[in-house]
Amino acid sequence: MERQAVLSSWVSRLSVLSLMMLFSLTGCVTPGGQSEIIAPPPNDPPLAPNVVELDPYAWSIFYSSGMPPSPSQFNGGAWAFEFPSFQAGGHVNYVQTPFRQTTTLHSVVITFRVESNQPTYVVIDPTDITPATFHVFFEQQNDDLIEPNGRWWASPGYNLGSQDNQTLTFTIPLTSGHWSNVDGLSDPGDFAAAWQNVGWMGITFGGQYYWGHGVALAGGTAQFILVDFEVQ
Repeated sequence: MERQAVLSSWVSRLSVLSLMMLFSLTGCVTPGGQSEIIAPPPNDPPLAPNVVELDPYAWSIFYSSGMPPSPSQFNGGAWAFEFPSFQAGGHVNYVQTPFRQTTTLHSVVITFRVESNQPTYVVIDPTDITPATFHVFFEQQNDDLIEPNGRWWASPGYNLGSQDNQTLTFTIPLTSGHWSNVDGLSDPGDFAAAWQNVGWMGITFGGQYYWGHGVALAGGTAQFILVDFEVQ
């Protein structure tokens, strides 16, 4: 019953997220980027601590255009979404889910697949460069989208198109040398404090410089499939 109640709360919030998307927000936040986000995410709790929920309704697509509020269920994976059309003004920026940690965790493990056919990926920020990317990231509870330590990105990311149509697994240690904040810095103390206050886990899409400014598809087809996401 508790799980159903929490999921019902998330579903009811989708109407709010739909209104947010009408403003065509672009999720900025990459090393050196200038924030254009005007509304931070809600401080929602996860269904259980130390677990990344794989139900697509537990995930939210933020600061994007031409996208649903959440990914869709997918047989053979946790969830999936189609990259939106660049010509139609679409872009995908942030895809994230609530997360809390109450024990010592050592690494993030993501298994994914990008199924594509002759895709032409476009980075939305005109000051950015291709190839388009996605990166794993986490966000602190009550992030105000201004504090540089509010969000942290893992390296390396994935260059879209480089290994499409393969199932890949990335394992990222939870140590500061593998993560950078909004300003591209990796101070161990700041990283540890941010992780102790983690509120969200997920992925962001952008280019080589601005990892959350958005990606679209100008030709061909492409679908992102999340197979698994764990923090161990």
